[in-house]
Amino acid sequence: MIAGLLAILGVGLATPSWAIDCTKASDPIDKRICGNAGLKAADAAMGQAYAALLKSASDPEIRSMLVNSQRRWIAARNEGLKTGSDGSAIPAGKLRQAITDRTAQLSDQSEKGLVMQAQAQRRFLAKYTGGAFAGFDTSCEFIPNDREGSSYSYQCSGAMHVQNKTRLCSASTEWASWSLYEYHAVSTIEGDNAKPAALCDDQSGDICGGGKDVTWTLNPDADQHFPSPKTNFAKLDVEGIWPLETTDAAWFDQCLTSPIYPTAQ
Repeated sequence: MIAGLLAILGVGLATPSWAIDCTKASDPIDKRICGNAGLKAADAAMGQAYAALLKSASDPEIRSMLVNSQRRWIAARNEGLKTGSDGSAIPAGKLRQAITDRTAQLSDQSEKGLVMQAQAQRRFLAKYTGGAFAGFDTSCEFIPNDREGSSYSYQCSGAMHVQNKTRLCSASTEWASWSLYEYHAVSTIEGDNAKPAALCDDQSGDICGGGKDVTWTLNPDADQHFPSPKTNFAKLDVEGIWPLETTDAAWFDQCLTSPIYPTAQ
């Protein structure tokens, strides 16, 4: 029955299940949910919200984004909410809260919801030519909100690469020690390759001096913050570095449309 419904929706059999099939549960988190009536009910509600969201998204690219998003959330839940910092099982209430929070996100039909944000993201990207190196490289995890692990938040970070003709401008975020770090990079597209031209990890809040000062490293080697640009990234993803702050949107526009950027070159 589920396979038939998925075929009708056009999202394929790789779509994450709408709710856990307890007869096939193998992951420790799945088994725990199946053994707790409250968690099982919360999981079923999340599955219904996910199914409704997929049904509301007629655009194949947005549907693909939603499928990837849910798969990523499930993987993060299964990995990050197994045990607390002391090695003991996460309390059922915290696990239920995580599922409830996700259900609320999947149910949000406002401008802040996943579908509306994807449409807004597409409008922003439409200002530029796009290209093979454009896209999103996102990772998500459950992070304790304090050292005691009294509560957890689902946080996403990663890189957003926007291409305009032969220029690729990228912004990246990383979570470390309860802090968010930002990096910016510029690459030049040469045929089938993207050559890094400048990298900045300035955290002053002015996005690397607007490209005018010595905070930029020119012709940088690839590092852990910005590996060499590649193709085949997801073309839409609203859970990493999105929505953009006004300053970030302005930076992308300046970077992508200026004759030379950064001017420190």
